[in-house]
Amino acid sequence: MTTIKTVTASFTRPNDTTAYAFGDLVANSTTAGSVLPMTFSLSDNGRGGLIRRARIRKSGTSVSNASFRIHLYRTQSVTAANGDNSAWSTDQVANYLGSIDVTADRAFTDGAQGVGVPTNGAEINFQSNMIYALIEARAAYTPSALEVFTVEVEAMFD
Repeated sequence: MTTIKTVTASFTRPNDTTAYAFGDLVANSTTAGSVLPMTFSLSDNGRGGLIRRARIRKSGTSVSNASFRIHLYRTQSVTAANGDNSAWSTDQVANYLGSIDVTADRAFTDGAQGVGVPTNGAEINFQSNMIYALIEARAAYTPSALEVFTVEVEAMFD
């Protein structure tokens, strides 16, 4: 029997409205050493599983150029080379699981959201209880000050 578990993680971006360029990191801090990856507790049995899709919800209501890439890692020690609104660049190539592109194209009165699937293949395999994520802007997106980003990952287990 297949079990699906949905887990979420959030962060609040800095208090500015400076537009992102394609390829910029969307994060909790403008200081590289203070960027914290989002943490997802996916499995409590150590079996691992598959990620088939993810969702981004954001507190800002604008959907103009709201395209993002969620980068997934199997280690929390992933280090961003830059802070928020600078080029996405990290270490941990050996622990990189893959990415999911999401366009937040559905506007609501209290935010916006979108759903995406893995960029390479139909799924992302993971073998650990925890995975970690950073977000990259994939368009010239203008954020809201102190905008909250929430990522929801759907994992499947057999």
